[in-house]
Amino acid sequence: MTNLIDSLTGRTVRMVRTGAEVTVGRRLGAGGQGVVYEATLGSRPLALKWLRGGPRIEQQRASIDQLITRGQPHPAFTWPIDMVAADGWSGFGYLMPLLDKQKFTSLAAMLNSPDQPSFRVLVTISRELVDAFAALHGSGLCYRDINFGNLQVDVDRAEVAIIDIDNVGIDGADVFVRGTPRFMAPEIVRGDSLPCTVTDLYSLSVLLFHLFMHGHPLEGSRTDSSYNWSAAHISESDMALLHYGIEPVFVYDPKDLSNRPLPGDAVEVWWQIYPQFLQRVFERAFTTGIWDASLSGRVTEGVWRRTLARLADCISQCPHCRAARFWDPHVPDRKCWNCRAAAPRPPLLEVHNQQIVLSEGAPITSHHLSRDKNYRRAIGVVEAHPNRPGALVVRNLSRRPWHIRPVGEEPKTVDPNQRMAVRAMTVDFGPIGRDGPVEGRIHDGADDIRGAQG
Repeated sequence: MTNLIDSLTGRTVRMVRTGAEVTVGRRLGAGGQGVVYEATLGSRPLALKWLRGGPRIEQQRASIDQLITRGQPHPAFTWPIDMVAADGWSGFGYLMPLLDKQKFTSLAAMLNSPDQPSFRVLVTISRELVDAFAALHGSGLCYRDINFGNLQVDVDRAEVAIIDIDNVGIDGADVFVRGTPRFMAPEIVRGDSLPCTVTDLYSLSVLLFHLFMHGHPLEGSRTDSSYNWSAAHISESDMALLHYGIEPVFVYDPKDLSNRPLPGDAVEVWWQIYPQFLQRVFERAFTTGIWDASLSGRVTEGVWRRTLARLADCISQCPHCRAARFWDPHVPDRKCWNCRAAAPRPPLLEVHNQQIVLSEGAPITSHHLSRDKNYRRAIGVVEAHPNRPGALVVRNLSRRPWHIRPVGEEPKTVDPNQRMAVRAMTVDFGPIGRDGPVEGRIHDGADDIRGAQG
C-alpha cells in the first residue's frame, strides 16, 4: 500500500466538484492516517492529503465531504477545499491550503525555542486560537484532538494555522479519534464520554496553560512522586488513567496542596508573572472544570476572549530593567519578576470600563473604542518620547482628530499622525461607529484611579 500511495508523486488527480486537474508533487510527510503531498492547481500551490483505506474509510470520506460543503468557519483552519478522485487507488484524498514553511513553525518548536515571543505576540496567538475554536463550535462542530501537533504559528505576524481537519466533526457523529494523551478531558480518559465541544473546551484550557506557564496543569509533586514509587508496580496507562482521569489535581488547586509544582519547575516561575485574574480563570478550568463537564462548568471561549483582551491591556515594562511585565490591578505593588524592584503604577488609559496600560508599543485598538472585537486595527500606538528618555507619547493612527484636555492646560487638537505626550488628561476620540463620540481619560500614575477593571 505504501508503494502505491508513494506513486502519487508526479501524477494528476481530478477535483470532484470542478473537474479541474491537479498535479501532485513531492511528499511532505506521512502519519498513521495518510500521506500529505505538495500539489498545484495551475500556478496555485496546495496540499493534498491522501487517506489510506480502512474499515471506516467511507465514513471518513463522508465526513470530509460534509466539511467542504459547510465551508471554513475561521481563517485559521486549513479547511478542505475539494475532494480529489484517482481511479484505481484505494482510500481518498482532499485538497487544502499549503502552509508557507518559511513563515509557519510548530507550536511546540516555538515554546522550545530559546528566543521566546513577546507577551504581546503570545497573547495575540492565544486569542487567535480561542477565536478560531469559538467559530468552529459556533457552527456546530468540534475538533476532538486539540494538541501541539495540530497547530502551526507565524510568530512574526502572530497568526495561527490549525491543521489535521479530518479530526473535525459534528457533536454526536462518528468519532475517528479520541484525542491526544495529556490533552484529553478527564471524562474521555475514564471512558465516560466521547470527544465533543465540551471536551474541546478542556483541551483548549490545557493548551493555553502550556502556552503561558510552560508546563502541564496536572503534573506536579504528587504526580512525580507517584510515578517514581509506582514505576515497578503500575503500568504507565494505569498511571495516566489515575492522574488525568480518576484523581486529577491542579498544581495550584486552592484547596488541595498535594500536587504543587516541583521546586524550580518552569510552571512555578511563570505562574508568579501573570496577574491574579488570569490565575483565577485557570483555577476554575482545572478545579470546577475538571469535574463539571458542561458549558457552565468549563471555561468557554467567551470567558477566554475577555480574559486575554484584559491581559493584553496589562502588558507593561519595568522602568528599572526594561523587562516586559504585567501590571496587576489586584496587586499593584508587585515587584518586577526580573530585577525584583518595585515599580510605580504605569500610566493608564481608561475607556469603556477598560484600563489600558500605556507602555511602549501598546496599541489603542478599534475594539477598545467600539467593542467590535477588532483587536488588530490600531487607532493609536504608544511610542517612546523623542526628546525625553523614559517618557511616552501616543500617536494618532486614525483618520480623525482627537481633542484633548490636559489637566492644568488649554484644550488641544491632535491631528492624524500627530503625537501627544502622555500625561493626565481627557481624550475625545470623536464619533466611533454608531456609538457617537467616545471619551477616555489618561491617568499618569500619580492621580488616584479606580481599582480592578470590570
